[in-house]
Amino acid sequence: MAGPWLGKEAVVKKGATAIGYATGVTVGIDVDLIKEYAIGDADPKVIQAGTKTFPVSLEMMYIDNAWATDVLNGATINLEVAPGGTATGNPKITVSSIILTSWELTISAEGITLESVDGEGQSMTLGTY
Repeated sequence: MAGPWLGKEAVVKKGATAIGYATGVTVGIDVDLIKEYAIGDADPKVIQAGTKTFPVSLEMMYIDNAWATDVLNGATINLEVAPGGTATGNPKITVSSIILTSWELTISAEGITLESVDGEGQSMTLGTY
């Protein structure tokens, strides 16, 4: 197994297009926990995994209004993350049918103008190139 991966080798794609000015990406898996207790018991009678959600957060250098427009229009995107780059055998994480839920612009006098986008995907696939 290769790794640990360096962020400078990572590739993040919106659909098939690399996000050239991405400065950070966070993808996750959240699983609701189903717990049901019976009267008089301290331990749950049922404890199981419930529904899953796939939160996504992107940070990038601001270029134009494309991401803000996607959020305003309720666009659905697919995101591909390659932590170690796209060489054969490296891991690939694909989050599909992401509904973009927020956009934020950050401007500071001494730095690059940044934007961030959040969303939630319908599914996630873990694979390799």
